[in-house]
Formats: sequence, C-alpha cells, structure tokens
Amino acid sequence: MPRRGTGLALPVALVLAAACLAACSNAEPTPPAATSTTLGERLSSPAKLAIVTPRNGQTVAKGEVRLKVELDKATIVNVTTTNVRPDQGHVHVLVDGQLAAMNYKLDGTLPALSPGQHVVRVEFVAADHLPFDPRVFTQAAFLVK
Repeated sequence: MPRRGTGLALPVALVLAAACLAACSNAEPTPPAATSTTLGERLSSPAKLAIVTPRNGQTVAKGEVRLKVELDKATIVNVTTTNVRPDQGHVHVLVDGQLAAMNYKLDGTLPALSPGQHVVRVEFVAADHLPFDPRVFTQAAFLVK
C-alpha cells in the first residue's frame, strides 16, 4: 500500500526547481552599481562669446586663417587652477571637431586648412580647463577657397 503524502509531490517539486534554475540562468545579469561619469556640479558662467572672424558663411583665401573672438562678462586668465571662478577661464578652439588650441588669448591663426568647408568652434572653459554648465561656446562655418 502506498504511503500518503508521496506520489506527485516530489516530481512536481523537482519540475518547479528545474524551471526556476532555467529561468535564473536566462536572466540578464545584474549590472554593477551605477557610477557617475559626469564632472559633478559645475559653475555656470555669465560669459558671452562671439567669433568676429571668420564669420559664419564667409569665404577665406587658402593660407593662414585668422581667428578673432570677442568675450564679454569674463576674462582670460593664463593660470590653470582648480580654484575656478565663473568669470575667469581659457578658450578652447576646435576645427572640424579636432582640438586646435587651448588659448590664453582671443585671437590667433588656425592650423593650415585644405580647400572646402570647415567649422571652427570656440568654447570658454573654466580655469581648470573643464566646461561650465551650461557650456559657453560659439561656432562658425566658413569656406576655404
């Protein structure tokens, strides 16, 4: 005579355990704790930038391309420091997305450029060379002939 309480209970438990193991093995792994890739809290700056030359849409002759920038409500400092102020910093110049200069002045010469369309982007950054929040930048597209 069979004993009470056995029968289907053991096979059902084994099937449920197998199903749980299968489900767990197909589950996505738990990602590691999120880490921040931001710079943390950054100062905002009252600075305003404008590119005087080359102007947006301007055609320039092949050769040296002069860059002239105006900066209002802030000053350029020639010291790199972590003691940042919202009204002091440096100018980073990018041409066609590539860093061309980290300047302590508002004018200069762009690197030699091939004929065609180019974009110059100028950003006013804090004295630690990191951007303000929101970023302070301007850009102009121009043609080298």
